[in-house]
Amino acid sequence: MHKELHSIKIIRDYMARKKLLPKNVKDIETIYSFFQYLSSDKSKTKFNSLYIMNYIYMYIASDEVAKRKTSSRVFEDLLAIIFDGEVTDSKKRKNIKSEVPECFELVQDKLAGNKREKIDLLFDDSYGVSVKTLMMSNKEINMGSFEKKILFDGFGVSNYLTERKTDSDMGLGSKPRLKKLLELLKKNNNYEKFQNRFEKMFSFIFADDIILAIKENKKMYLYFFSGEEFTTLFTSKIGDIDALLKILNRWEGNSIRIDRSLLLENSTRMVELDFSLLNDTVISLINKLDYKLHETYIQYFNEEDNQHLKSNLIASIDNLFNEFNLHMKGLQS
Repeated sequence: MHKELHSIKIIRDYMARKKLLPKNVKDIETIYSFFQYLSSDKSKTKFNSLYIMNYIYMYIASDEVAKRKTSSRVFEDLLAIIFDGEVTDSKKRKNIKSEVPECFELVQDKLAGNKREKIDLLFDDSYGVSVKTLMMSNKEINMGSFEKKILFDGFGVSNYLTERKTDSDMGLGSKPRLKKLLELLKKNNNYEKFQNRFEKMFSFIFADDIILAIKENKKMYLYFFSGEEFTTLFTSKIGDIDALLKILNRWEGNSIRIDRSLLLENSTRMVELDFSLLNDTVISLINKLDYKLHETYIQYFNEEDNQHLKSNLIASIDNLFNEFNLHMKGLQS
């Protein structure tokens, strides 16, 4: 665990006592409500809120770290700490096979695996959430495994279930090739069966709630979807190939890639975190002192003339707490 998360855990406990955080997380509204508070005017001068915002900026959203793959896991760790959950993996929720629709009994292991890997956070061993983080420039979202062989089984198109360009120009690797494949199903009177199978598979695999985080250096946009909202958006489009392909882009391997535009347009819960305000708060002083602290003890062990370093650091800390005292009433949440 990142060392700063230990501080977040302490802050989380204080905020829970003041009922700014829930005891249990059971739906996406609970998580959304907290981030609404975090972005609200009344929280922008509160120390605990500012500290969490500063952590998100420093280790998840800023240009220096946003493009790193690790920033996604850091965000999941943060959410797990704040909402008292755990970052999960495919080994969790072992009994999920019993939830697979009966019509997929022969392939329940694969579909259960597809569903299990979608869960990034688990609360009370029962409520799961999928978390997707991406850059503002990323217009496509990788939604993970969605078994293409099961979806297209029995329709006589197994030769086209590839990403590579073929002589027929049909396949899964691009929107134009996917459109031709779906039109072939319709021509062969298989599209209605495909539609029914898609609806059942999609509604099962993507039934859990989703948090979508879009990073843009000084800002971060958070979108919150219930599983039903997400799956309905797709299943409502499946009857029309062109409508479906406005949101479904392609397969890459066994994973589907979707266009984020329609998803964001249909969002009813969005929070904008603006990190530019941090420079005008005591958090900027804390960041400077933190750097000074590290610089001081490194110098202390590397320089012979080091006795002045201790007194200088103590003076800096004293000045910081004097600043706290000037703004104490406003900083307390």
